[in-house]
Amino acid sequence: MLNRHQVSARRGLIVSGSAGTGKTTAITQLGKNVEQLTRRRNPGATGQLPVIFVTVPPAATTKMLAGEFARFLGVPLLHRMSQVQITNAVCDLLAQLGTTLVLVDEIHNLDLTTRYGAEASDQLKYLSERIAATFVLAGLEVETSTLFQGTR
Repeated sequence: MLNRHQVSARRGLIVSGSAGTGKTTAITQLGKNVEQLTRRRNPGATGQLPVIFVTVPPAATTKMLAGEFARFLGVPLLHRMSQVQITNAVCDLLAQLGTTLVLVDEIHNLDLTTRYGAEASDQLKYLSERIAATFVLAGLEVETSTLFQGTR
């Protein structure tokens, strides 16, 4: 609700914990509840996708991360598509679908000590600024990882 009229600098949520503690279960239940509430509030609305769920692949690059969003949405990926083209297609479609919650799991796979990991982290930040939705990030003990250290 706090993000409803925000243009940028939206609030989000980070879920952190050890393996097997239910992080993925917790965020999927949150997504399910948001989906059901949205559908109850707008019973006649069609063509909406209030919640999306993506997983950060190991050793993610910017194109891989954008590709995960595209795959969830069913956007056809052609090998010659650039990361920018994929990102634009994803952002445009999410705006059309009225997405309000983006669940991102396995964020500990973003390794800021590598160039590709740092760029993928920047890509996630860019997506969070461009997509008018609340982002929920989940990963293994992210508060002690390098993910939130340094300038990125």
